[in-house]
Amino acid sequence: MATTSLVRIIEHVPFHADPILAAIDHHDEAWAVWQCASEALVARRHVEMEGALARLLATPCATQFGALALLRHLRWHIQHDGITDAMVLGRASDLALYLRLDFPADEPARSRLAPVLRALSGMGEAFAGLSLICGGLIVVGLATLA
Repeated sequence: MATTSLVRIIEHVPFHADPILAAIDHHDEAWAVWQCASEALVARRHVEMEGALARLLATPCATQFGALALLRHLRWHIQHDGITDAMVLGRASDLALYLRLDFPADEPARSRLAPVLRALSGMGEAFAGLSLICGGLIVVGLATLA
């Protein structure tokens, strides 16, 4: 019985059952054509790719498999293409919440101050630890004098 439940974890969905799968394919094809376009056609192909992206974002997911496929597709494009569009990031975040995933839909933006803030945080923790040790030594010293 346990093995049958493990097999059913992966949801098999026919291609026509979830419209998001066709929208993902259409966007993949438009993106590939845009990447391979000659300089004369790159602007036109970009418009077609943007239209496919708009259709992708507007298409509802009919199944959890479709939602997971869309999240995976969007995460790849966010990381590979460096997408910062609020609509794409918002849809990816909504999908992650819907699927109850505990990782962010996109990588957090890196700040130039992050290493400095991390070092300051570590120094603050070290200072707090030393303060506790020194304070404890003083209290113990005073207690032995009395």
